[in-house]
Amino acid sequence: MKQLLVFGKHIWVVLLLIVLQLQLSAQESDLYNQIKSFPEVKSIQKIAQNPFFKESYEILIDQYLDHRNPAAGKFTQRVILSDFNKYSPVIFVTEGYSADYAIKPTYVNELSRILDANQIVVEHRYFGKSMPNSPNWDYLTIENECADLHLILKLFKRIYNNENKWVATGISKGGHNTLAYKAFYPNDADIWVPYVAPLNFGVEDERHEKFLNTVGSADCRAKITEFQKEILIKRDSLQPLLDSLILAKGYTFRLSKDEILDFCVLEYEFAFWQWGTSCADIPASGDNIHKKFEHLIKICDPDYFSIQGIEPIKAFFVQAAKEIGYYGYDVKPLIPYLKIKDAEGYLSKLFLPENSSFNFNKKSSKFIEKSLQKDGKHVLMIYGEYDPWTATGPVVKPSSKATKIIIPKGSHKSRIASMQYKQKADVYMLLETWLNED
Repeated sequence: MKQLLVFGKHIWVVLLLIVLQLQLSAQESDLYNQIKSFPEVKSIQKIAQNPFFKESYEILIDQYLDHRNPAAGKFTQRVILSDFNKYSPVIFVTEGYSADYAIKPTYVNELSRILDANQIVVEHRYFGKSMPNSPNWDYLTIENECADLHLILKLFKRIYNNENKWVATGISKGGHNTLAYKAFYPNDADIWVPYVAPLNFGVEDERHEKFLNTVGSADCRAKITEFQKEILIKRDSLQPLLDSLILAKGYTFRLSKDEILDFCVLEYEFAFWQWGTSCADIPASGDNIHKKFEHLIKICDPDYFSIQGIEPIKAFFVQAAKEIGYYGYDVKPLIPYLKIKDAEGYLSKLFLPENSSFNFNKKSSKFIEKSLQKDGKHVLMIYGEYDPWTATGPVVKPSSKATKIIIPKGSHKSRIASMQYKQKADVYMLLETWLNED
């Protein structure tokens, strides 16, 4: 009798769980249930409500490690979908790094606001939650990252179909992804908007160094060089400040602290222009060493070179060494004051995984450039005049039909929102025109 009562209790517990599950399913939206039904979807989780959108989800998707060789296995790739309206355009963000920012309830891509659009952010493979269990750098290629995007776009076109306009966009490395995606899958999106996107042809592309010799005013460039020299000349006073900061932060490096100071000073020039620093912010010669040190660290924190800072984005440096390239340093004006003899090969010395070696191949970059020159229709590229990455932005011919806008005195932060009224109005009109074309 006791056993029957226990069995009966178990039956009621099971029935109660079934009822609760049915009630929960009934509470889920049609969009949620549709996404959950896709066989490629490993998990879907509702995230904090963004007032701009109706509903938002963090989704993990089954993805091939190597799209040319499915036998190589799979990994899960993170996608953040925010639904505005099933009839509205879709902003397809080709992120170049982790997409942690996209799960915040405050994040809305500026194109989503401008176009009242749905938003899909695709985290890049080998970053954030999209890291394979045992990353094989052989599979980290431009071609595979674009195939990731292609598969995900096809998946979500089951929801937002061909009646919706698709706008692919990305910033910086994500902008490079947008250009690459356009080259490999030119018919996937209707409009392509890469921001501040470089297209490098070498691990240390020399065009950046040439750009830095002409950017801004001669007076400002001279002031930067003098500040760099002064830091190095006063190394005995400044090095202890850097050492104390490194100790307090717990940073470790592949090189000595003296060499890290050299690289902070070399990086200062590039970072100064990249992030739109004002020449008025450079400390005067008579200012105390603490003020100069604080300014140097504000522009180039040694965390950039630290093992701790590199770890979350080490895949980026591998990509730089393999295909997407980077920039070099011109040491000539500072060589008498540096501890290092030269900066050539610094990517390998500072950033790449130990005991690794990669050969740079510019084949993909040349393919992207050629594809853009052949057909740049509905491509809108946005750059900042003072941003060093503009030096390696694609050169477009009129026959390409691509549109390239350079924001006067703009930095790597250049966006449509930072444009002056006339330039912004032209962009709005251009996007509206393209959206209404068949």
